[in-house]
This record gives sequence, C-alpha cells and structure tokens, in this order.
Amino acid sequence: MDTLHVRDIMQKHTAYVNDNDFMTYARQLMRDYHHRILPVLDESKIVLGIISEKDVLNITSTKSNITVKGFITETPVITEYMSLEQTVKIFSESGFTAIPVVYSLDDRTLKGVISVVDIFNNLDPLNIPEKMIDELMTRNVKTCTPDEPLAKIWNNMIREGYSGYPVVDKHNNPIGMITRRDIINSGKIRIEREDEHGTRIGTSSSVSRIMSTPSYNITPKASILDAIEMMIKYDVGRLCVVDHDKLVGIIDKHDVVEAYLNSK
Repeated sequence: MDTLHVRDIMQKHTAYVNDNDFMTYARQLMRDYHHRILPVLDESKIVLGIISEKDVLNITSTKSNITVKGFITETPVITEYMSLEQTVKIFSESGFTAIPVVYSLDDRTLKGVISVVDIFNNLDPLNIPEKMIDELMTRNVKTCTPDEPLAKIWNNMIREGYSGYPVVDKHNNPIGMITRRDIINSGKIRIEREDEHGTRIGTSSSVSRIMSTPSYNITPKASILDAIEMMIKYDVGRLCVVDHDKLVGIIDKHDVVEAYLNSK
C-alpha cells in the first residue's frame, strides 16, 4: 500500500453531473452506474463537490425541477499523485466514503474518484493489525424488521444519516440487510403521496421485498483478516457481528481501513 498512489487505484471513468442538472437525472445515474456519490462539475468542468445517495433520497417524486446546485457538498482535495497513506488520513479525518480526484491543488479538473472500497481492496494483508472484531465494531446498532414499510425506513435513513440497517427477526437474530443502494436500485423511493413537509408517505412495499439476504455474520472474537476475507468473498461492505446468534454489532470496510491507519 505504501508504494501505491491514488492514480494507481482510483476509478478513472466515472459518471458525473453538472451543477445545473436535475436531481432526478442524478438519481438515475446513481441507479444505472451503482455509484454512491457523483462529482459535480461547473460549466468549465471544474469539480465543485459531490452529491450523495442521501441527497438523492431527499428528493420527492413530484419535485422534478430541483437542480443539483442546492445539494453540493464540498470535499477535501485529493490529487492523483497523493500517496495512499496520505489519502487514508484524509478519509479518516473527513468521514467521506468517496472523494473526487483532481489533477492538482491548482487545477481542479476531474480525473476520477477514489473510495474507501478502493483503498480496502488494496490493503496489504501482511500489515493488517492483529485485532479482534469486538475492538472495532459499532455497538448499539440501529435495526429494522422485515415487515416494516420502506417509507418508514427511507425516512429514518434521511433523519438519522445511516446508509443501511441490519434486518432482524423478533429474537434479534439478523436475517438480512437493507441499504440506501437497495432502495435506490429498487425504484421504490417513488412513493406517490407526500405530507406537508414533502416527505413521501402512504402505501409502500415492505423491507422484506428488497432487503439483501442472507445475513453475513462474524463473531466478536474473529480477526480483522477474517472480516476482510468474508467481505471480499461475499462482495459486501458490512458484516453483522453476532454472539450466540444475537446481533451485537456491525463492522464495515471503513472500520477496517481506519484500523489499518491507526496501526501505522
């Protein structure tokens, strides 16, 4: 990892939007290309910032004339010549999961996008810290049940800022996962009725219709390397941590990357 630079692992061909594009267009791009963020460019093709899945979820089906401009979030500057060590620190300090890559500090022309997943996929197994999952996992996890309406979960994601929830049964046994990506890809965010605040309500599919199954579980005493191998094998971004079949936490790729950084 220490010998790699951003240009070696970044996504060089990425979808983007202009600041005057409609948010409905951005939502369609995210669905078509499976992107979690989109760089936003001005008319000179200079990076202004990003819009995220969370921004897209805030747009109701009837508000089709809202442009990207009002939802731009500025990001730290990452250039294609930065080392991965330097880049990991930026991710850790900023909390972003993906950031546009520009040519230089003076030239903010878009070169690509780098994400926590790109960094995760290039971690050196020989330098993975010898820690157990219970040292890194998030506890007191927010969950949902399979029979809850998607409209409720959609509103919770907007209000609480979470990108996904483990789905549990009545005994707190994890049975799956539901994420912003699942909802966007399903098209179920086009719920017809809205309340006075513009929040879509009313009839809605249940979580069970679109959640990802099965639940990929790991024990608190497993190693970080075990978690990495499971995430790669099953191509998932997070694992449920279970003890005696009960959900006790969650660990994701961002946790692993952060642990790697802190061990250096």
